[in-house]
Amino acid sequence: MAEPAVSGPMQLPATWSATAVGYAEEIVPFMVPYAEKALSMVALGQQNHILDVATGPGTLAFLVAPRVSRVIAIDFAPGMVDQVGARAARDGVSNVESAVMDAQALSFPDAFFHAAFCMFGLMFFPDRARAIGELRRVLRPGGQALIATWGPIERRPLMKLGFEAMAEALPQVPAPRKGDWQHPDECVREMTEAGFKQVTAQLFTASIRADSPEHYLRIMARSGAPFVALQKKLGDEAWAEAEARLLDAVGRRMPAGGADLPAEAILTVGTR
Repeated sequence: MAEPAVSGPMQLPATWSATAVGYAEEIVPFMVPYAEKALSMVALGQQNHILDVATGPGTLAFLVAPRVSRVIAIDFAPGMVDQVGARAARDGVSNVESAVMDAQALSFPDAFFHAAFCMFGLMFFPDRARAIGELRRVLRPGGQALIATWGPIERRPLMKLGFEAMAEALPQVPAPRKGDWQHPDECVREMTEAGFKQVTAQLFTASIRADSPEHYLRIMARSGAPFVALQKKLGDEAWAEAEARLLDAVGRRMPAGGADLPAEAILTVGTR
């Protein structure tokens, strides 16, 4: 089978490796409510083997670890996998394993896992149908897969603010595009077409607190892959100038005292 074409920096492991440390430090607390909601939607048992695809720094993997026997957390970015390994060693978590792996070509046998999760990675897979098919393939009969994706940008002020500020401050930079599901009906249809049964989707929203425009921009600059990719492309001197323009644009969109910025997600679960 031919490899799907990579269409931009968001689909490159190096982009996400470059964000790994900042992502782990800035974003994991924000992601915990989404992971907890996902875990509440899937039947789990103490003897289960769980797969976490596009694990990032392992937010869901470490939350589910005390509830199951074994967790394998994979990501295509070596920097993210390093974060998982470092946390497992630091916290003494012995049942979380991590590996660099392509979600579109999982190196596991058929019917290996009791449940599988993919939290906000689908939009970065060049061939999402292939990735969904791989999730189904590695599940045991009756096992469940949950895929979390972001809702439309209008329902995600957390990201919308940053994208609008970038468009104003750096109009020459192409706007980030979301390439996956936009509506629960899409989620249900594609998982059903992939062979999953009893597919349902739920909306869920959590918020992150930005204490000031400066705080918001720091979060995005350290953990937002589009911002990190832009920094690398521009270089230090040009980025410093761009950062000043971005801060001005963010400041005109956010109260000086900060704001709670929500982001709506779609959580879709289906049974093998």
